Amino acid sequence: MTRLLLAVFLLLPAVLLAQDTTTCSQLAIDLDGDLQLGAGDILMLLGGYGTDLDVDGDMIPDCQDDCVGAYDTCGVCNGPGPQVLAIDTIIITYDSIYADAIDDWLIFELDRDTLLHLVCENPGCTDPLADNFDPYAQVGGLCTYGGPCQGPNFDGYSYSAVLIGDQCWLAENLRTTLYANGDLIPAGLTGGEWSSTTSGATAVYGEGNSDCSEGVPSIDMCDEVESLAAYGRLYNWYAVDDTRGLCPSGWHVPTDGEWTELEDYITSQGLAGTEGAALKSTYGWNEQLIGSNGTDDFGFSAFPGGVRVQSDGDFAAAGYNGNWWSSSTILGNAWYRYLDFIALGVLRNDVNPRQGYSVRCLRDAE
Repeated sequence: MTRLLLAVFLLLPAVLLAQDTTTCSQLAIDLDGDLQLGAGDILMLLGGYGTDLDVDGDMIPDCQDDCVGAYDTCGVCNGPGPQVLAIDTIIITYDSIYADAIDDWLIFELDRDTLLHLVCENPGCTDPLADNFDPYAQVGGLCTYGGPCQGPNFDGYSYSAVLIGDQCWLAENLRTTLYANGDLIPAGLTGGEWSSTTSGATAVYGEGNSDCSEGVPSIDMCDEVESLAAYGRLYNWYAVDDTRGLCPSGWHVPTDGEWTELEDYITSQGLAGTEGAALKSTYGWNEQLIGSNGTDDFGFSAFPGGVRVQSDGDFAAAGYNGNWWSSSTILGNAWYRYLDFIALGVLRNDVNPRQGYSVRCLRDAE
């Protein structure tokens, strides 16, 4: 027995010096459970001498510990803590001076200071041209342009827009002669060409048609300039469906479901049964009939731009109804919405894709 103990004492230092604390193979030798291999595990005689299997003292063996040390507030083992800059507060100091010439106070910015703080991560918009550009942001955040709901400038024209519920709509009909990629949309088609084409096409109501009606008293639909200014252009559905994009970048022709979402929102505002009247403009709708104009409660300003008929390319119904494409189809036809001078609601139907209707673009969801 004495010889056995002597051998253990002689060999123990070499064993201890050779311990690998990254594996758990030596835990079985830790007889006293103090996570130290020492003489105490043999005879409790050399308890102060041995290999520490729990360097950080958290009572988890280092070989089983996912972090030998401590996690910082960012969740990094033995990490430095927050290191990314983020804007905390922007302090603006104003001053003013009284101007006798205009009998008013002029207010101006005197000083501006930005207080920063450190965070673990700050994904944000890194495009200096965006409304929400953050000079301290990391790549990965969403950029927004044009404010909460601002119309785009497209094909040389600045559109107005309106926020209705969570949707940002153009507040006027599309009038572009270009696809989003810059290609020209065929225009100036004869009646026969319009009724036979299977490619995208556009027209101004009444163009080249000496028999066009004047529509309503306030707008001469036979005058292409007045017609374009009031009602925009008419498009067949092939232009709507073209992969080059009919609406400007960041906008799209709404789906049938998105039109329904618009209607549902108006209904939720206590206007059930009168959604169409709430969308129609306050003038321009067969003004000879009292009550045909709308209330335009949301600034959608829907005008009765009429239609270019798919069967013969004639123009019809200006001043009496307005028609707007969706991007959705059913059995070879396309869904659309229309408003009528004697109807209070929003009407829905499907029609041949050669029909010429107006287009309202909807901003892409963020």
